[in-house]
Amino acid sequence: MPIQSPTLSWGILDLNRIVIALRHYGRVQALNHGRTLQSNLIKLGVSKNVFLANNLIAMYVECSRLKDAHKMFDEMLERNVVSWTTMVSAYTNSGRPQEALTLYTQFLEFGSEVPNGFMYSAALRACGLAGDLELGKLIHKRISGGGFMFDRVLMNTLLDMYVKCGTLSDARNVFDEILCKNATTWNTIISGYCKEGLMEEAVHLFHQMPEPNGISWNSIIAGFADCGSVRALEFVDMMHREGLKLDEFTFPCALKSCACHGFLVIGKQIHCYVVKSGYEYNCYTVSALVDMYSNCNVLNEAIKVFDLFSSFDESVCDGLSLWNSMLSGYVVNEHYGLALNLVAQIHRSGLHFDSYTFSSALKACIHLLNLRLGHQVHGLVVTSGYGSGNVVGSILIDLYAKHGDIKDVFGLIHRLEKKDIMAWSGLITACAIMGLSSLVFSLFKDFVDLNLEVDQFVISNVLKVCSSLASIQSGKQAHAFCVKRGFDTEEVTVTALIDMYSKCGEIKDGLALFDCLPKKDAVCWTGIIVGCGNNGRATEAIKFFNEMVELGLKPNEITFTGILSACRHAGLVEEARIIFKSMKTEHGVEPQLEHYCCMVDLLGQAGCFKEAEQLIADMPFKPNKTIWCSLLGACGTHNNMELVNIIAERLLASSPEDPSVYVTLANVYATSGMWDSLSKLREAVMEMGMKEAGKSWIETSG
Repeated sequence: MPIQSPTLSWGILDLNRIVIALRHYGRVQALNHGRTLQSNLIKLGVSKNVFLANNLIAMYVECSRLKDAHKMFDEMLERNVVSWTTMVSAYTNSGRPQEALTLYTQFLEFGSEVPNGFMYSAALRACGLAGDLELGKLIHKRISGGGFMFDRVLMNTLLDMYVKCGTLSDARNVFDEILCKNATTWNTIISGYCKEGLMEEAVHLFHQMPEPNGISWNSIIAGFADCGSVRALEFVDMMHREGLKLDEFTFPCALKSCACHGFLVIGKQIHCYVVKSGYEYNCYTVSALVDMYSNCNVLNEAIKVFDLFSSFDESVCDGLSLWNSMLSGYVVNEHYGLALNLVAQIHRSGLHFDSYTFSSALKACIHLLNLRLGHQVHGLVVTSGYGSGNVVGSILIDLYAKHGDIKDVFGLIHRLEKKDIMAWSGLITACAIMGLSSLVFSLFKDFVDLNLEVDQFVISNVLKVCSSLASIQSGKQAHAFCVKRGFDTEEVTVTALIDMYSKCGEIKDGLALFDCLPKKDAVCWTGIIVGCGNNGRATEAIKFFNEMVELGLKPNEITFTGILSACRHAGLVEEARIIFKSMKTEHGVEPQLEHYCCMVDLLGQAGCFKEAEQLIADMPFKPNKTIWCSLLGACGTHNNMELVNIIAERLLASSPEDPSVYVTLANVYATSGMWDSLSKLREAVMEMGMKEAGKSWIETSG
């Protein structure tokens, strides 16, 4: 049925009918009919009526024509509190809180009307969105002095403002003042504690709530999921037992918890419940399922879920969250080529990338060491307006740092809107990667002088530089800083400290730190094993390795490199044989070239040449210069001239222009008294040119 404008005659004008029509036009988005009615009102000379003008403004607001609404507002000769409140609410609801607060301030300056509860509610919601705590507190004082303390809706809005501004102490005071609390009151304060990670307080309030509803349960579940706590799943189970329906808010949080802890079996059970409950085609639930399967390293299942939803709902192209989940899944499972293919597919679909899309795309470029593609993604980042954002900006810094482009790294830092901990940390990490050690120390000093919040990851990068320089003085200063800031119990920092003391030759300090650490992960155990090995404490390294295995921790490739190196330095042939054989059979770690290098060197130094040759023949890698040179050195020690000539022939054939090969051969020839061979070799070295002199450094005090 077509919408009819009411017949207008000034003599029989029915304001109520006109208002009903305007509200109807706004509700059904009939903008043209509304404009027509406004034209008729202008012709009749009644459009300036405050009551009608307010409803015209409301009609434009409902039709999402904020510009027209504001124009109508500006043209009003007379405004009342309803006029101002309508505009403040309109800007707040449109996500433009600063403009809403500007209007509220102008309203107070005019002083012709007294704010009512609706105006205060609109202004408080704007304060919450804008994070304007100062103005929010001023409004709170006005409310207290104006007798609005019994307006429950207004007090709930005030509570929500404090929660959104992150001042839970003020929020709790308001909560305690509300005499007649309803479900919204309880849920607002519980949600506030959950978002701040204060789950003990949130759960305490939850149990005090007379009748928790679905929102209350979901707030607690989301809070635990965000904190990475398994208690999220406990509350999901309790919610189900209480007879409440799990919904599109519950399932993503439950699946997030499964993804975080690798609970594949529980994740599959929740997947079944999702299907039974009819949420298998809810975009956010499907995204959570893709994340869960991806993080549990079952990428094929993630792809199945993604493909099933895509084939069912072609409008999947309209929502980016599912694409981002699948993209993240490829990156997490190290399928970087497939990740970039999906990025291209998203781009072709016409979707606009967000920070999550760009982050995953850049991570794929970093892992593929593909700077050309990185430049292309960077171009999209800039044209999309994400270039100055901290999340994407920090990953771009990492990209250019790994390619040694310090100029671009500093350029990116300069363009960031907010140089926060992530940005500075990225810059320090970049300088550490590129070996700019003095710059790392200088930046860290600036970091501290500017009173910026240093975290354990920044200090661990500084400690890595101390390790690479074997700078014990700088390392001890960094250690003192860790103690002052309370980082001396953080695993990542303690591991870096152990590594620093080990590489600086102060293994006793490293061992003392290790012994004081209450909880040790595989990385920490590996650090002390490598440290002991490098400092001639092979027996202790083996002891630590055995303890690590007994505790059920899985040694990795670096752990085995450390323990085999320890055996090599101490000449522990039998122990090394046992550990090497156990790599694949007991621990599922495939020996790499560096592990074979350790064994060949150890066997050669022990005079077990036949076994060393057999190991080289059996290994699935082509022997490199390091292996041949280590065996060559052993031949010189044991005077195995026959093998020296064979290795020399292979080395000179594979690395004819490498000066280090000639130096090693010359040393072996001299040790073995092979003067004719040495003389010929020196002639060859002279033809190649002189070897560049090596460099070393020492650390001095003062």
